[in-house]
Amino acid sequence: MAKRIANTQLNGRTIDILNVIRTNASYEYQQNIPLINDAQGVPRVGETLYGNPTLANEFINALVNRIALVMVNSAVFYSPYNILLKGFLEFGETVEEIFVKIIKVQEFSAEKAVTREFKRTMPDVQSAFHTMNWRVLYPITIQREDLKRAFLSVDGVESLINSIIEQVYVSAQYDIFLLTKYMLIKAISHGKAYPISVSTTDEAGLKETASKFRGTSNMLQFMKDTYNEAGVLTTTPKERQVIFMDANFQARFDVNVLASAFNMEKADFMGRLLLIDDWNTFDNARFDEIRENSDQIEEVTAEELALMASVKAVLVDENWFQIYDNETVMTDQRVASGLYWNYFYHTWKTISHSPFSNIIAFVEDTAEIALSESLSFTVSGIVTSDVSTVVNLELADNNSETLASTNYRFVETEDAVTDGIAVHPYGSIIFPSGKTTFTPELLIGTTTYTGTELDLAELEVNATITFTKE
Repeated sequence: MAKRIANTQLNGRTIDILNVIRTNASYEYQQNIPLINDAQGVPRVGETLYGNPTLANEFINALVNRIALVMVNSAVFYSPYNILLKGFLEFGETVEEIFVKIIKVQEFSAEKAVTREFKRTMPDVQSAFHTMNWRVLYPITIQREDLKRAFLSVDGVESLINSIIEQVYVSAQYDIFLLTKYMLIKAISHGKAYPISVSTTDEAGLKETASKFRGTSNMLQFMKDTYNEAGVLTTTPKERQVIFMDANFQARFDVNVLASAFNMEKADFMGRLLLIDDWNTFDNARFDEIRENSDQIEEVTAEELALMASVKAVLVDENWFQIYDNETVMTDQRVASGLYWNYFYHTWKTISHSPFSNIIAFVEDTAEIALSESLSFTVSGIVTSDVSTVVNLELADNNSETLASTNYRFVETEDAVTDGIAVHPYGSIIFPSGKTTFTPELLIGTTTYTGTELDLAELEVNATITFTKE
């Protein structure tokens, strides 16, 4: 279960901070460091600490771990994007997101009661797993001279804490911003968001756009399977709707007009409006080292950014973002030869999105959002046993040429039922022993695509299967 942390601020004076550290310190520290009552006692504490490396090390560790780390975690969690963060997970848990489809209605029939009475009606359950996939650290160095300066003024210790927080908070907050932007770019440019065309060239176009905002926001409150990747019937009530806009586009709207467009009070709307600098740039250089040494994040390509240039706003269910903190800890290393302390702020996160939550992209009417005439799938695996053969199909990367939806679902056709072939909505096809051919079909919305025939005698891994729109 994810837990949210309390919002913590630094509201103590230097004197209070020094006394709190002393109260929780070792016996040796308490014997050497006096309890202070006024500003005149602050320099005396500094003189003692500066002349005793052991006590100085204990003080710095308490200062960073007991105060600065707690404040950094609180500040990051209560950032402008805090509504997207789900909380802290214990013991590196994997999050299993479960979606239970609504139950099919049946007519009342006394004649059918006998067959229905003890028949099991299992719920249609789908799940998605979100695992820890982001493990990074932020190094901070505190020099001995920093400690000395902290005791030269009555607010010096507070300034030292704030400098530590500033280094970590700004770095971690920027990365949360980039990761949020990264997920949106990857999803939208690869057709995982439902696109809606808008005109923004003049005032009339902006007025019509505001009308589309209102209508779409209202529509999300009703059961629809149109606006999410998994194609499940679901809703997004007003209180879960989040609106992303780039800074320049938002500036063209009066805030009151936008709030009215989304049927929200101005104050409520401002809490749900999240600004993005723009949609067609990304700071790839920020993660160069991570990409070089791990597969935690991919590069955002020029082709993806070119597609995103047409995006103006994104309306999304806040539950689409599955962002959790798995671990936050500060480790330390005293470097005696250099008279400084190295601290490493470790943060491990789960960065993922929900396929069951709605996401809509509003794009310029010059962008291509019509469904592609054909889609390419790759045979990612073939597993054969004595009783069956399982063929797995995955959407090929070369389909990200437009902003058209690619939220597909494979269809179990009458031929499949007749031949005993099982078809999973997301591309797994199970041939029973003795069956070797099948022509797959899939749906994007209500549009049918028919694939080339699968023949187990000739099918190979990495083969391309083309689906053509009917």
